Amino acid sequence: MRGFLSALVLGISMFTGGAQAALVVGNTYQDSNHLSWTYVGDYNVGAGPAWETDPADYSALQAAAIVFGTAAAGYEYAISTLDTIVNHLAWYDGYGNGSHLPLTNSYGGGVALAEGFFSDVGARGYNTWGDFSAYVGSDRAEVGGGAFNHVFITAAANHVPEPGSLALLGLGLVAIAVMRRRKV
Repeated sequence: MRGFLSALVLGISMFTGGAQAALVVGNTYQDSNHLSWTYVGDYNVGAGPAWETDPADYSALQAAAIVFGTAAAGYEYAISTLDTIVNHLAWYDGYGNGSHLPLTNSYGGGVALAEGFFSDVGARGYNTWGDFSAYVGSDRAEVGGGAFNHVFITAAANHVPEPGSLALLGLGLVAIAVMRRRKV
């Protein structure tokens, strides 16, 4: 019975693997794809360039790069309409068509679209019916305190050595060797 139990423990311990852990700096969240993201901050959609100046139409990802700087190599931004999960949606302001940000706060009935979306249908710039931008100065965007897109950056997974299982495996092998020598 002892031999079977020892062989079973040895067999199970052979299937142990390394652990993964995200570097914990600030708040770390996972999205529906189980990717880890660290909260960077937020920006007010209505804090962009004044709409009267025909600014460029920005996706939420482009706006994040403007506000927080370009992500370092190997990292990328994600946007969320909520600060507690990464949903890859962002608030947008639509030019002149009533599809604008929520009137009360950023969790209301505004236009939430994919984080990489932007629309520039007419002449270049935010100046035509159907243009959508995630970063444009707008009187509508400021009503009720504005709408905020929450920005996250990839949290690099670091391989974490798991010395506990290796130590137990080694200790078990030593114990088996000692037990075999004692019986002989």
